[in-house]
Amino acid sequence: MILNKFCVNLLMVFLPFMGFAQHGEVAISFEALADSLAKHPKPIIVNVYTDWCTYCSMQENGIKKSAELSATLGKEMYYLKLNAENRENISFNHKQYHFKPNGPSTGIHELVLELGKDSKDIAYPMWFILDARYKVQYSFSGYLKPKDLNTLLLAYLKAEKTQLSNRVSEGIN
Repeated sequence: MILNKFCVNLLMVFLPFMGFAQHGEVAISFEALADSLAKHPKPIIVNVYTDWCTYCSMQENGIKKSAELSATLGKEMYYLKLNAENRENISFNHKQYHFKPNGPSTGIHELVLELGKDSKDIAYPMWFILDARYKVQYSFSGYLKPKDLNTLLLAYLKAEKTQLSNRVSEGIN
């Protein structure tokens, strides 16, 4: 009887955590990017977020819970996360970027401004897809369901492979 109560109590403690397994972090650091690109060039995706953005949190939770999306981000691309209000200096593509205050306790990181210079609006979450030479190829903002984000990324990767194949074919002919 005591053993049964113990087992039931133990089950009640761990039951909420069962079935909610999350995948490990797939993002790499900005510091590791240059070495990783030198060894294995592949596209880069930068997720720009803020700590106060509810949709950003939802997006991150969706990434962690989606094995398919985590696999795409971890294997097919270099996935970087950038807090738009990060106050630390970031070295990116051989250049230093800093936090740029725009009020007593607010501001935006210069790297966000650099990546978004061709975007009409900066809204979070914001995504930038770059090629292996750090050139922005595509950007979009707003929350996307994990399945939709994965579909978009796979379409981009397919288009990139097709363009590469066409360039190789043109070089042979």
